[in-house]
Amino acid sequence: MFTDLSSRNESFEKFLSTFNQLAPHARIDLDSGQSAFRWSGTFAATSGFSWWEVGSEIDWTCRFPQQKERLGLVLPSAGTVHAKIRNRTIVIDRDSALALSVPDVSSISYAGRGGHGHVTLEFDMALVQKTLSASFEGVALRNIELSPQLGLAGPAGRMLRMLSEAVGSGMRDTLLRSDKSMALLGESILRLVLLGFPHCLGDRLLRDTTNAAPHQIMDAIDFMHANMHQPLTLSEIAGAVGISIRSLQYGFRRYRSVTPLAYLREIRIEAVQAELSSPLNALSIKDVALKWGFTHMGHFAARYRAAYGTAPSETARLARAGSAR
Repeated sequence: MFTDLSSRNESFEKFLSTFNQLAPHARIDLDSGQSAFRWSGTFAATSGFSWWEVGSEIDWTCRFPQQKERLGLVLPSAGTVHAKIRNRTIVIDRDSALALSVPDVSSISYAGRGGHGHVTLEFDMALVQKTLSASFEGVALRNIELSPQLGLAGPAGRMLRMLSEAVGSGMRDTLLRSDKSMALLGESILRLVLLGFPHCLGDRLLRDTTNAAPHQIMDAIDFMHANMHQPLTLSEIAGAVGISIRSLQYGFRRYRSVTPLAYLREIRIEAVQAELSSPLNALSIKDVALKWGFTHMGHFAARYRAAYGTAPSETARLARAGSAR
């Protein structure tokens, strides 16, 4: 969905109607009795989040009568933004960004002499939870006590501004617009919010990123070898050695130059090759593959050939031939 509106050819009611399609949980109230004024709005929705860029001559307030959990990000381009969050008011201008964790937010007001403008992104909770779980297993948005304000002068702020501008370019340009690329950019912004905006798990994030010890990675490898016939998940592997998923991934990249899942596939394909090479093997190729966790035979055959330069059937044939002799 992409809509470009302005007061030159659309009524303010049309503006509200389009806005409400993207944010049905919000309500706009004008802070003036004036009904005729210039405004512009560009709205878009893609996989995982919605985006809008709005400019207006007069002040207005967005209220949230529905307190369903969601996450928004506001970057003013002109004027100021006043947000009532947890019984206090946060005021930012174009030098800061605002993270809005509803239901902590009751209202947001947009104001500015001569006009104001802002870009807002609102993320689907499924994407928020996926991104959170990659760093903090089992943690919900409402539990991290996300600080609402981030200055844009620092490294995280500059990167956030650049990513936001990239999303805007992708939303406006039909040649660049792509659900997949926008989804990746949206996920990058969410990760940056978790890294840049202060929250109560910031120290844990730092520890998880730096404290993956070599012995913990060796313990994870031992656990994989002992359980590689089981449908293992990253969460189970990390939990078995007492580290987070993020720490597990970081440790494997640092000490093994491979991801945990790639390593798991590697030792499983080795187990398949060893069993198919044994003259004592009585199982079919499919049964051996399933035994060691490969459920898609096409993908399994391709990985086997890439690892050993031959088909699994040829390995089994040579083992049978050796047994016959």
